[in-house]
Amino acid sequence: MRKVRLFILLALLSATLQGWADSNIMFDKANQLYHNKNYDSACKLYQQMINDGYCSADLYYNAGNAYYRANKVGMSIWCYEKSKQIHTTKNTLDNLTLAQQRIKEPIDNIPDIFFIRWWRKIYGLLSVNAWAILALSSFLLAMIPLFVRTFKPAVQFPKFISRSLLSISLLSLLLMGIASYNETYHFRAVVVQENTLITFSNKREPIYLNAGIIVRAVERNKHRILVRLPDSREGYISRDAILKL
Repeated sequence: MRKVRLFILLALLSATLQGWADSNIMFDKANQLYHNKNYDSACKLYQQMINDGYCSADLYYNAGNAYYRANKVGMSIWCYEKSKQIHTTKNTLDNLTLAQQRIKEPIDNIPDIFFIRWWRKIYGLLSVNAWAILALSSFLLAMIPLFVRTFKPAVQFPKFISRSLLSISLLSLLLMGIASYNETYHFRAVVVQENTLITFSNKREPIYLNAGIIVRAVERNKHRILVRLPDSREGYISRDAILKL
């Protein structure tokens, strides 16, 4: 049995190392294509790595550079934004600004009401997984005094400690649920297709959106998604026209 477990462990380790080596080879090849000014080929290779599940700030940053050079503004902005989510650097911010300046007919942003901005910052402080870990950790810590009193009644802990930890656990659980809901249904996205038609639910004339504009999802169905534009207008566009951030 031990030999079987050892064999399985070695096989998993070997597969992991092989996958890591393959990803490095592919990344280096894509970088070489970029340096040789084969931007379209570099884009395809970077995108293949992204589609295969590889995720790093450098990967998204280099992909953004390749898409920028290939005149694919929407994809470059999406990549820079994804890179910024993982690790923010000055180069990423500078290149993101350059890419945004190439958006044709950008839409002026109207800031949300201050308390909405604050609320989004609060539940956006941590990822869904991080909120879940905090909720579980604080709950387990709150249970320690209970177990101690069970086995050693003479040892007493101040009640406010357990109550505070339980409150933190419940608050973290609430914020986890809110963050998860917004990440699933009210996410931010980048328009990656040029001349994307948006139709409004009122009597406004439909317009065409240019690639690179960031929208927020409001509601979606099988084929279309209701999005809110930076100027707060809402309309329906094709789900294939955007990529989630």
